[in-house]
This record gives sequence, structure tokens and C-alpha cells, in this order.
Amino acid sequence: MKHLQRLSDRQLEQTLYCFDRNSPDADHCLSHLYGIFSRYRPNWGWCRQCFTPEAEARTRNAGDPRRATLESFAQIYFEHPNCSGGRDTFLHWLPRGLELTFLNAEHDYSPMEGAMQLGLWRWPKEEQDGLRALFSNAASNWFDGGDPLPFERVMGRPGRDMDSYISARIVEALLMLRVNPFDLFSWLARANSTRARAVLVDLTIHEHLVDEAAYYVLDDATDESLLRNGIRALDRLALDALRQIVTDDRLMRLWAWADREDRALARKIEDTEPLRMQRAFRLSATERRRDRAIVRAALA
Repeated sequence: MKHLQRLSDRQLEQTLYCFDRNSPDADHCLSHLYGIFSRYRPNWGWCRQCFTPEAEARTRNAGDPRRATLESFAQIYFEHPNCSGGRDTFLHWLPRGLELTFLNAEHDYSPMEGAMQLGLWRWPKEEQDGLRALFSNAASNWFDGGDPLPFERVMGRPGRDMDSYISARIVEALLMLRVNPFDLFSWLARANSTRARAVLVDLTIHEHLVDEAAYYVLDDATDESLLRNGIRALDRLALDALRQIVTDDRLMRLWAWADREDRALARKIEDTEPLRMQRAFRLSATERRRDRAIVRAALA
């Protein structure tokens, strides 16, 4: 606790960010992101247990990331980052990887999870700001009834609810980027959007909203415990914020409306009730302050 108090006296990276309702358009956000990450160049001489010389050569010859095919660099996502040159290789391909794989249910890999493994919260503010703008714009596009631009949609396996999949992915990415959960869920609750209503109901049965990575690749391995604790604290804050917004009273009023206007949503509310009641989660004001301090400590 003394360590947390000492950190709180310093000027630190902002802990949580408001959801940006006025981010630039998708093309501008993506172009800006490519510019931010253009400083990174892949490191070569990859691990020969994981990559053949031909596989490395294919990525070497991929050309401009803005036009590269997924097949030319996708293999880096299935091995440890250090096996393909480490952080710089991953960051070089990050904008294109997000564009092509973020909503690729067949590929079933999220570069945002890879970003968390590489210590996303410690990256330069410009890089994090660029990602927040990109995902804020995608959320506005998606939940206001359009397409999840700028991400390429790839149809998933038969039977998968793609709308629910896309909604959950976008919300999780914004939470990973430390967009204030209460602000984000408040915006979704006010949106005149079937998708927004549905994702709030879906999230109430999730045990976790921000999952910690299986492993981390950090400059200083001693930071791993701080980062793990910070992500667990953010997850608790997100679960608590969701419960503050999606109250039993609000759900009852939503069900009464949906029973007349949207039977699919009404059934979703009915079907999720047992698990929702089981996983109801709330923090006290003291616990919220402590979890914010734990998140803040992970940013130092």
C-alpha cells in the first residue's frame, strides 16, 4: 500500500480516459496509426525452430505494410514474439494486423492481446492515443448501425453470432486501452442501437471483461506482477461499472420494451438472467479507489 501511495504522489500517465465521441473518421485514424508505427522496422534472423528461411523471406518481401497480404506476415502471431525479432517486428505490422485480423473470426487471433503481452500500457502515449482514437471511431461506426470500419470483416464459423462477436471485441479493446468503463457503458446505454443494448446484456454474464495475458514480454520482467495486478484491477472496475449501468431496474424496463419491439433481445434478457444474477459484481467506494491506484501503479 505504501508503494501505491508513493506512486499516487507523482505525475503519472492518465489512469482512465473518457470515451471519445468525436474521434476523426476511420481513414484518418488508420492513416495516422500507420504514421505513428512507421518508425519501427522488423528485426531479422528469426528462430529456425519456428520459422523456415522461406517463411522469413516471405515476410521480408511483403513490402509496404499498408498493402501487405495477411499471408505474408500472419505467422508471427502464432509464435513467441521474440522468435520473430521481438517488439519492433510486431509493432511494424500492428496497424495492418489490426486492419486484417481484428475481426477475422477464422484467424481467431487478436493483435490487441499481443499488444497487451508486449506491455501496451507502457508504450508511448502517442501510440496509445492513436489506438484509442481508432477503436473509438470503430465503436461509433459499429454501434450507430454502420460497419466496423476500418476493420475488415471476415465471416466466422457457421452458427457464430457475428454481431455479438464484433461488439464484444470492440468493447474489450477499448477497455484494454483504459477507456473509462463507466463512461463507455454509459454511452452504450444511451445509444439508440440494438447492438449496443444487446452487448450490454451479453456482457453481464461474462466472468471477466479484461483477460490478462498468459505471458508478458517486458523490458523488465519484474514489472510483470504490477501489470498483472493492474489488469485484474481494471477488470474489477469494468465489472463494477457494468453493474452500475446495467441495473436490474434498467433491465426490467428494457425487457418490457423489447417484449413489444424486439423479441430476440427480450429472449436474451430472459435467458441470461440466471447466470447474470450469479455473476453480479459490485465494489465499494473504497475498493474502487484502491483498484484505480493499482491500475495507476501498473503504468509507472
